[in-house]
Amino acid sequence: MNSPCPARSSQRTGSNQQRGFALLEALMALLLLASGVLSLLWMHQQALALQRQQTLRAVAMGLADDLAERMQLNAPRSADYAKTWGTSALGTGKPPDCTAQPCLRTELAQWDMQQLQQTLQSQLPDGDAAVFTLTDAPGWWGIVLAWRDDRMTYRTDSASGTPVCPDNKSCWRLFFRPAV
Repeated sequence: MNSPCPARSSQRTGSNQQRGFALLEALMALLLLASGVLSLLWMHQQALALQRQQTLRAVAMGLADDLAERMQLNAPRSADYAKTWGTSALGTGKPPDCTAQPCLRTELAQWDMQQLQQTLQSQLPDGDAAVFTLTDAPGWWGIVLAWRDDRMTYRTDSASGTPVCPDNKSCWRLFFRPAV
């Protein structure tokens, strides 16, 4: 007489192997899903970092354009706008508020540079500026704005006497000619 026990025993072994295989499949699917989610999170972080850099670049472009327009309006005093990296645009004395009262052209240049300094401090991380005459184009000026960026996404060369962009910073440069 055949005993039903051995048949059950072989059936259980096959079922356990099948359950073990299903568990392995589930673990592999979970691992694949987790790696996909981590990849998406990494890509999102990279996109946010690039978006931040684009925003800072747009701010720097706006500041450079604003200062160039101010220098255009005060072209006879363009030399009063010269500035190197690390020096304060505020100068020693406090310029008058040119929005509240008329200013002389030199006072207007000081006030413009004060506005630049305040905007750099409030809108660009570790913001700095250099304003210089071009070495190879008489009458032309350059503005370079720098901000903290460990990736150094935007760099400038030293063409036309442009100051070298500081380490761990990105820079935006604008060349223009004030109308005299």
